Amino acid sequence: MRKRSILPILAVLFVFMSIFSVYSIFRGDKAKEKASVIKQASQTSQTSKKEVLQKKTYPNLNKYSNLEIHVSSTRQTMTITSNDKVIFKTIVSTGAKESPTPKGTFVIEPERGDFFYNASSKEGAYYWVSFKEHGIYLFHSVPTDQQGNEIPEEAKQLGKAASHGCVRMSRADAKWFYENIPQGTTVTIK
Repeated sequence: MRKRSILPILAVLFVFMSIFSVYSIFRGDKAKEKASVIKQASQTSQTSKKEVLQKKTYPNLNKYSNLEIHVSSTRQTMTITSNDKVIFKTIVSTGAKESPTPKGTFVIEPERGDFFYNASSKEGAYYWVSFKEHGIYLFHSVPTDQQGNEIPEEAKQLGKAASHGCVRMSRADAKWFYENIPQGTTVTIK
């Protein structure tokens, strides 16, 4: 009799273990699948960020007429238009409260250079272009130290009012601006 009573118990136990094994395998596959999806999403978002940074394209300004530069102190953006159509937009940093960027309409002046260093403020910048007072108010890269190394704390301020009155932009944007913006282009700062 014992053999008969053990057989159903063994059968139930076998069925239970089979179901548990299948469930564990299924659950493990789902966990692996979820981890794979998360890893792919992470790689995709990282790739996308890199691609955005690497694939930033700048317009060929020779193809456009009636260029105007618009700087918004409230949005911390610079927009370049041609015949009132936006052809380029980027994040900038205008003057802090204690040293505001002048507001009004100006023009790109003849003064420009690839690097400067101001010993009194202990900051320099790459790719500067004058728009007011012939070398006093500039468009330029985020600040650097005397050796030309970007100052990380200052770079983090891009998109916030943080400058001494100039208009700061990323080094890549500043280089393109320096190499391409024609003298005499109208600058409007609001």
